[in-house]
Amino acid sequence: MTSKSLTTRREFLSTVAVSGTAAAATGFAASPPAAQTRDWDEETDVLVLGYGAAGAAAAVTAHDAGAAVMVLEKQAEDAHTCNSKMCFGVWLTPDNVEDAVAYMKVASRVNVEMPESQDVSDEMIHVWAKEMVSNNKWMSSLGAKGFTLFAAQGRDPDWPGNSAIKAYQLATPGGGGEVGTGFFAFLHDKVSSRGIDLRWGMPAISLVEEDGAVLGAIARGPDGAEKAILARGGVILSTGGFNADEAAKRTYLPAYPMAFYGNPDNTGDGLRMAQAVGADLWHMTVLGGGLKAQFDDFPTAFTIGFGPQPHIVVDKSGRRFKAENHLAGYSAYWNLLAFDSVANSWSRIPSWLIFDERRRPAGPMTSTLFGAAGPIGMYEWSADNSAEIERGWIQKGETLEDLAQQIGVVPETLSEEVTRYNRFARGGRDEDHGRMPQQLVALDEPPYYALKLLPGLNNTCGGPRRNERAEVVNAFGSAIPGLYSAGELGSIYVQYPQGGANVGECLAFGRIAGRTAAERAG
Repeated sequence: MTSKSLTTRREFLSTVAVSGTAAAATGFAASPPAAQTRDWDEETDVLVLGYGAAGAAAAVTAHDAGAAVMVLEKQAEDAHTCNSKMCFGVWLTPDNVEDAVAYMKVASRVNVEMPESQDVSDEMIHVWAKEMVSNNKWMSSLGAKGFTLFAAQGRDPDWPGNSAIKAYQLATPGGGGEVGTGFFAFLHDKVSSRGIDLRWGMPAISLVEEDGAVLGAIARGPDGAEKAILARGGVILSTGGFNADEAAKRTYLPAYPMAFYGNPDNTGDGLRMAQAVGADLWHMTVLGGGLKAQFDDFPTAFTIGFGPQPHIVVDKSGRRFKAENHLAGYSAYWNLLAFDSVANSWSRIPSWLIFDERRRPAGPMTSTLFGAAGPIGMYEWSADNSAEIERGWIQKGETLEDLAQQIGVVPETLSEEVTRYNRFARGGRDEDHGRMPQQLVALDEPPYYALKLLPGLNNTCGGPRRNERAEVVNAFGSAIPGLYSAGELGSIYVQYPQGGANVGECLAFGRIAGRTAAERAG
């Protein structure tokens, strides 16, 4: 297959260099405009950009439909930290289509109380439901031996169909569930066993388009050489979101800073490539997550646990603002998005987790089951939090007044708030915020500690709008021929429905994209 050459390859590469310089000047990561060329170095039927769960599902499905498949992953194999590896390995599989549709029609509203705010078409919701219901069946067809039920229902019992919204993990021999590393290892094995052409350390830097259609992509290999790759059936964007692109976060997210525990190389590559060929965007402000800790000398954030040990969470003034047991879950980050219109300040960014010496040696402040301190092995958090105190990640004060001065809180305010909380703890009733009694433990054993918290998220959901066939569409709703998306890049979600929804969507729309692209390739 050839295309009319509007630029020479040398002219194209010159354009790339100029574009990269201009992008750097604006503060956005460099991303060339879509190229037009016919000097193909390699060709395939389906080209998958990005190798997480969505990319793996797309590659396997396209291959099994008879297509030649090439997968390009920007990270090196020994440094691969896709979100599918960093997560808890949970995916959504609703019981049936009818209940899944009913539930999703509520979850697709910008305001769940207003049906007219639904932002996803009924047809798209039905396709989502039908494909999501098949997730376990598809995993079984690949050789999964069993599943562990992670969640028996959705996030809101008042939503129709809630009881059918279930989440699963791969079952382990001991009866537990595989976390993200084991989940992705399963998918990777299916890609490898099929002999699919997988290129590590080879990021795509631009799509190649002509007359409104995407023909392939330009990629840079580990040796720095650039290659033009023809994709007869099309290109599937499964590059992840923009959680590591500070400029995009400042532009699209509702507040700043916000912390993400996901892949530190999710720098919005797919977002910019799609924009360069005229893609419409949707769900750019949609998020799901709780509170996270982010440090300047580490590339990704950490999840923070809230348990029965002595602790409180205070805002910048040193006051509690919510029952701490309600600061977990996929909507919890909203609790920190409180803007003081008089002071013109985000009054809860940052907030502070305050704990005492009784809590310090009781275990890591972060989860070691998943995320950066989990099996992926990006960081080993000390069991007694001493290493993190030494690094300056956790502040320490011999008295509450000393601690308050270190974190910029009025000492008298913090001291008064802890005294008040301790009175509630000893009386067994939180008169201010209704914290559950079993978590009311007095905070009274010095020294005292503080951990900075930000509105924290797992991944972004926004990106190029897709249709029912996983085709990326332009601002007028027309499909861009030869371009598809899957996973968190342009996710369907408006309200995050349940843990595992993103991974479930990776599997579902990865399969849809793989089938559609393979069909187009013939």
